[in-house]
Amino acid sequence: MNKYCKIFSCGCLLIITALMLSGCWNRNELIDLSIVLALGVDKVGNEYEVSVQTIDPSSMSRNRSTNRAPTTVFSEREPTVFEALRKMTTKSPRRMYVSHLRFIVFDEATAREGIHNPLDFLFREQEIRPDFNMAVAKDCKAKDIIGFVSPTEVLPGMDMYKSLQTSERVWSPTSAVNVREIMSKLVMEGVEPVLTGLALHGDIKQGGTSENVKKPVPLANYVYEGIGVFKDDKLIGWMNEDESRGYSYITNIAKSSVARAKCPDGGKGWFNVELIRSKAKIEPSIKNDRPHIVVRVQAQGNIGEVQCAVDLMDPEMHRKLQETISNKLNVALDGSVKRAKEYGVDVFGFGEAFHRKYPKLWREWKGRWGEMFKNELVVDIQVEFQILLHGKINNPFTVEQSK
Repeated sequence: MNKYCKIFSCGCLLIITALMLSGCWNRNELIDLSIVLALGVDKVGNEYEVSVQTIDPSSMSRNRSTNRAPTTVFSEREPTVFEALRKMTTKSPRRMYVSHLRFIVFDEATAREGIHNPLDFLFREQEIRPDFNMAVAKDCKAKDIIGFVSPTEVLPGMDMYKSLQTSERVWSPTSAVNVREIMSKLVMEGVEPVLTGLALHGDIKQGGTSENVKKPVPLANYVYEGIGVFKDDKLIGWMNEDESRGYSYITNIAKSSVARAKCPDGGKGWFNVELIRSKAKIEPSIKNDRPHIVVRVQAQGNIGEVQCAVDLMDPEMHRKLQETISNKLNVALDGSVKRAKEYGVDVFGFGEAFHRKYPKLWREWKGRWGEMFKNELVVDIQVEFQILLHGKINNPFTVEQSK
């Protein structure tokens, strides 16, 4: 009896071990995949031209050959993004693997027609992680951006991704929008999405060759320019740099930035401050049967540079500098609101604020909120800026020398 028990126990142990050591049924071998880092979508007639930037693993090793590019770009035209990606296997022996996608860019034609169709695949595909950023190509093709050779990073797609993340933190006129934000704003009531613009400057043809990295001054470079305003999933216009900065302040995206203003009291030159903290509060109300919004912004910063002949130790001058920057920011925020009202698109979430505070009234408004935002909404902007530090020196050298 003991003999049979031992045989039975050994058999069960072998079966359990076999189950625990079994491989994944849907595994993907690395040698069978092309890892897609960036993806571009251009509208060509009734089709999408999909371009992907893939990593060449062999060129990323320490013993890589200097004659091989670290990335390869493939392009295909099909009515859908999914078909185009699969058709790329006719040019590449490896299947396009989009799980590590970091950056996607649409051309203006696609953005103005609507990004819902190409995004449907990205929302639906199980392999894709929804943490990549998006942008709209300005005055160039998305294919040109995907094929751009970055002078600062080995992987151009990662360079653009990092640059957008960094510029949002330290230069507020840009917004690093990921697919989660787009998904939420496309279904939310009272707020519309935005995407940052991405342009190529210089010799665009040479920017896609290795010549772009062989000179200290690149032949071409990419630049993030302004914020694109969307209505539903369609691009309808652009905000300039100051208007984009105002949008970042109102929506609390701004983490740090630089604000410049003319010297007070008619003085010559400029001074600027480094914004280190900003908090905007949106207060909805109803006045005279019209929607009314108060945007209160409290910001703090340090003196960054002074070209004015002013005494920073003078309390009155300190107050004037703060007031000057407050007025400067007020103009930027007001310009941003006016531009959005011109387009009739609420990108700030004012409608969502009314939805939360006046849910019953919002049921009557939501169908015509775009018109109300454009023609009826009153927006009162109040900015209070506080200067904290002057830096290592107090007064400019010109003032110190005159004492």
